Amino acid sequence: MWLDEDKPILKRDLVLTQPLVNASGTLGFVPDLRSQPAISRLGAFITNPISRRPRQPAGNRACLPFQGGFLLHTGHPNPGITRAIGRFGRRWAAAPLPVIVHLLVESPGTLTEMIHKLEGLENIVAVELGLPPTCDPDLLAAVMAAGAGELPLIPCLSPEQVPILLGTLKDLQPSALHLVEPRGALPGPGGEIITGRLFGPAIFPVMLAAAQVLLNAGLRVIANGGIQAPWQVDALIKAGVTAVGLDSALWQVDPTALLPELQP
Repeated sequence: MWLDEDKPILKRDLVLTQPLVNASGTLGFVPDLRSQPAISRLGAFITNPISRRPRQPAGNRACLPFQGGFLLHTGHPNPGITRAIGRFGRRWAAAPLPVIVHLLVESPGTLTEMIHKLEGLENIVAVELGLPPTCDPDLLAAVMAAGAGELPLIPCLSPEQVPILLGTLKDLQPSALHLVEPRGALPGPGGEIITGRLFGPAIFPVMLAAAQVLLNAGLRVIANGGIQAPWQVDALIKAGVTAVGLDSALWQVDPTALLPELQP
């Protein structure tokens, strides 16, 4: 079989041995079995978002409750890719489950630089791409081309981005994509409007509907969904998702309670 010179050669496809993963931003930069013993039951560990340069917490960071969930705004504090590899690389290699590194996409050029630093590290099985809210089809195509290499790429998009990026995703056919929590806005303590991600059971119907659109387009989907109960996991798996991403539930329950068949 002749190789298509226009298509990148990937080192391997994404393989998950369990149907649960953590959502980026929920469990830190490295898996810690002491504080989260059920981590070993996940199919992969997804790191907190990492940018090219260090980031400090947002000055107006907040956690704002609303009926059915909460809005979280943090600014994605992290040490930057170089320091992250120095601090966590050995622990990623020794982790008891595969690691997916979540990178914040700032530009195609900086993404290429960050991915080159990750290639060759042990136990890194894929890279998640945190797309900006304003990502359009042209930027998505440029980002996927810039990141092509040894590691599978998993673009992350929220439900409001699905209609904008669906056609490009169908053309690109990434190894998988990660449907993450929608963005929203709420008044802060002083009345100022704060934007952030929405978490909690109220978002589940939106996430399930968006996942169905992506699955009907023939895409491989990891889907978050404000999961709080086993029936929600079951609904997403029956819809055809590759894995279910757990977010705030990981701060409240043992993941094995959400999928009883994973219990030893």
